Amino acid sequence: MMEFLNNFFSTSQFIPHGHCYLWKPGLVWLHLVSDVLIGLAYYSIPVMLVYFVRKRRDMPFGWMFLMFGAFIVACGTTHLMDVWTLWYPTYWLSGLIKAITAFVSVLTAIELVPLIPQALALPSSAQLEAANYQLAKEIAERIRTEEVLRESEQRWQLALRGNNDGIWDWNVKTNEVFFSARWKEMLGYEDQEISNYLDECLTLVHPDDLGWVRQTVQDHFAQKTPFYNTEYRILCKDGTYKWILDRGQALWDEDGNVVRMVGSHTDITGRKQAEETLSSLLNQLESIVEQRTADLTIINQSLQAEITERQRIEQALRESEQRFRAAFDQAAVGIAHVAIDGRWLLVNQRLCDIVGYTPEELQLLTFQDITHPDDLNADLKYVDQILADNIQTYSMEKRYFCKDSSIVWVNLTVSLMRESSGKPKYFISVVEDISERIAALRDRKQWEEQIQASLIEKEVLLKEIYHRVKNNLQVISSLLSLQSAYIQDQHDLVIFKQSQQRIASMALVHEKLYQSQDLAKINFGEYIRDLVASLFSAYEANEDAIALTINIDEQVFLGLDTAIPCSLIIHELVSNSLKYAFPVGRNGTIYIEISKNPDHQVTLIVSDDGIGLPSNFNFKNMASLGWQLVDALINQLSGNLNIQGAMGVECQVTFTLI
Repeated sequence: MMEFLNNFFSTSQFIPHGHCYLWKPGLVWLHLVSDVLIGLAYYSIPVMLVYFVRKRRDMPFGWMFLMFGAFIVACGTTHLMDVWTLWYPTYWLSGLIKAITAFVSVLTAIELVPLIPQALALPSSAQLEAANYQLAKEIAERIRTEEVLRESEQRWQLALRGNNDGIWDWNVKTNEVFFSARWKEMLGYEDQEISNYLDECLTLVHPDDLGWVRQTVQDHFAQKTPFYNTEYRILCKDGTYKWILDRGQALWDEDGNVVRMVGSHTDITGRKQAEETLSSLLNQLESIVEQRTADLTIINQSLQAEITERQRIEQALRESEQRFRAAFDQAAVGIAHVAIDGRWLLVNQRLCDIVGYTPEELQLLTFQDITHPDDLNADLKYVDQILADNIQTYSMEKRYFCKDSSIVWVNLTVSLMRESSGKPKYFISVVEDISERIAALRDRKQWEEQIQASLIEKEVLLKEIYHRVKNNLQVISSLLSLQSAYIQDQHDLVIFKQSQQRIASMALVHEKLYQSQDLAKINFGEYIRDLVASLFSAYEANEDAIALTINIDEQVFLGLDTAIPCSLIIHELVSNSLKYAFPVGRNGTIYIEISKNPDHQVTLIVSDDGIGLPSNFNFKNMASLGWQLVDALINQLSGNLNIQGAMGVECQVTFTLI
């Protein structure tokens, strides 16, 4: 984009236009002065057009003048660009301006085509003169007509003065209304204080009456009623309202449309006040009679309802008492009402069964008498708190003495009943026998203690087994080491050392299990670090030349059945990298990664960036014991092995933890 703009405004691609004039001063100045004057003229003409259009806003097709202005400005710009290109050959820019000029020119020409018929349709000066003459004639005729109407109006006003009603005349088309002087006089308004438009006059009608006034007019216009006739209140100048009887008759044209409505209104305020006074007296009398009748009816109904309600309440109380007594006596837990001083006021049969007393015997005792001394202080402390309104209810496990002197464990729940004044009335106690649960908890605790002791014994035994297996494997490794001192053949010596290292890796697993908090599995990340360190030491690897990178998921814990195959696989793969991947003088890195996904699938990766594998490598066809061992161990884990040997070697083993 930047290159296009640079080329667009570049002056180095072409020669200036002045070369075409051979830089003759006379010719150059001729074109220069001509183009500048044309450009100035082109720029001044639009200014005058815009000024003309703004001053004559009634001018038709004013937008066309603005389009002509834009067209002329574009033409003037092309002439100024001709002056510029005499010395600076920006012909691309000059061509763009001419293209814009062409677009504006064509657009102006297109818009001008449909405009010509409209312009021709405008009236000529002769037509305007004829129209003015006709208008003057109509004005003179209207003046004569108004004079006649004025005389008629004067006669009509004289007739209206003799009538006590107000007259109005509504022109429905213009919405103008004529009001007679008497109409305005009734309301106390002067001649110019009332608007001649209906919408403004309707604001004088009382808001509560305006709806039916409009509805009455609409019904008459729809010819549902032969005359317009209604009563409503209207606002006077002094702020009061007068009642008006308004009557009128509409006039329809040939098409059935209302064009005019004439009517009168009469002040009926006095009549309305008399009617309201009479109506008020009648309403008061009727109200008194109705009130007395209603009072008697209400008193009778109240007495009947009170009797019925009292009977219903008594019946409900009897039924409630029966239900309470049945629920109280048949409850599966002990329930009692206890006085504030601790006396048993009311007890059910279940509570008697729990403690072995009869209801009569219990009512001679207090709850303090049968409470175990070790539980009494805690019980009394709760009682003080509930009486002080610090708590609403309390629950506790406590012991009661039964009648036969045995002890029963109960779960006690206590709440306080108060008088309407807030004074404590009595306690409600719910007693549940939990002796069997307490006994079961004791038996369970003894059983858990026995299991815990057995687990400790098994852990000690399992640690001893891991310790002895590790010692036995170390003894085997030591025997192989001693035996290798008598081996002369180097090939056999290598085999002995590899077997010794494999046994050492298995011994390391048992050592980690012995040290682990969980004897069933080990943190495999810690094990790999120790295993690889021992392999680097056994193969005397130069740690400055061969770097080791380990990325282990710390959440990978393996049991014995999985840890030993994995340890031997890592042993073989790391040993191969140390032996073959880095010839003398070659540096590199060995990378080990173990991760586990949410599906319990473990991925083990052992890779190096050494010399890689031969192109025809297939580990299943190898006679090497190490690769055969790796294949057998992967089958034991039900896993898969994927080997990449293009650049270095990467062995990826995947298997699922069971």
